[in-house]
Amino acid sequence: MREQLELLWELQKIDLELKRIKEDRDRYPKEMKKLEERQRLERERIHQEKEKVELLEKTRRQKEGQLNLEQEKIKRAETRMSEVKTNKEYQALLSEIDAIKEANNRMEEEILQVLDEIDELKKSLSKREKEVGIVLEKIDTEQIRLQEKMAHHEKAWDKETERREVLSKQIESKLFKLYNTLKEKRQGVGVVSAKNETCLGCFVNVPPQMFIEVQKNNALIRCPNCNRILYWDGERNTK
Repeated sequence: MREQLELLWELQKIDLELKRIKEDRDRYPKEMKKLEERQRLERERIHQEKEKVELLEKTRRQKEGQLNLEQEKIKRAETRMSEVKTNKEYQALLSEIDAIKEANNRMEEEILQVLDEIDELKKSLSKREKEVGIVLEKIDTEQIRLQEKMAHHEKAWDKETERREVLSKQIESKLFKLYNTLKEKRQGVGVVSAKNETCLGCFVNVPPQMFIEVQKNNALIRCPNCNRILYWDGERNTK
C-alpha cells in the first residue's frame, strides 16, 4: 500500500499542476484581448487627433479658396472703374470694393486663427504619437511575453498529461476510481497531507491514533471530516 499511496500522492501533485496550468491557459486569452483593446484605443486616439488636423486643413483650404475668389472680384471691380461714366457709379464701385476688402480682412484673420490651431494640434499630435509609440512598444513586449508563457504552458501541459497517463496505469483500478471520485467532489483534491494531527484539506483535527497510522503510510486512511485520503509527506512535514 505504501507504494500505491506514494503513486497516488504524486498523481495528486500532477493534477494540481495541471489545474494551475489550465487556469493560466484560460486566463491568457482574456489578458491578450485586454492588450489588443489597449492597442485599439491608443491607435484610435491618434486617429481622432489626425482627423481633427485634417478637418482644420480642409477648412483652411476652403477659406483660402473663398479668399482667392473674393480677391478676383476686387480685381474685376478695379478694372470696371475705368469704364464708369458717373460719379455715382464710381462711388458705388468703391463701396463694393471696400466691402469686399473688409470681408477679406476678416477672412484672412480667420485663416490665421485656423493656421495657429493647426500648428498647436500638430505639436500636440507629434508629442502624443511619441507617447503612444512607447505605450504600443510596451504592449508589444507584453504580448510577446504572454505568447511565450502560453507556449511554455502548452509544453508543460503535454508533459504533465503524459506523466499522468503513465502514473495512472501503475495505480490499482479501485484506488484510482476512488481518487477520481474524491477529486471531483473536493475541488480537485482527493489526497491531502496531514500535519500536527490536522488534515490539511479541511483543517480539522485527526484523532491521535489515526494520525500515528497516517504517518506510517501503510494503509488507506481517510479524513473523518472531509473524507479525503490522508498522506504523510515526511519531507514536507519535517520543515
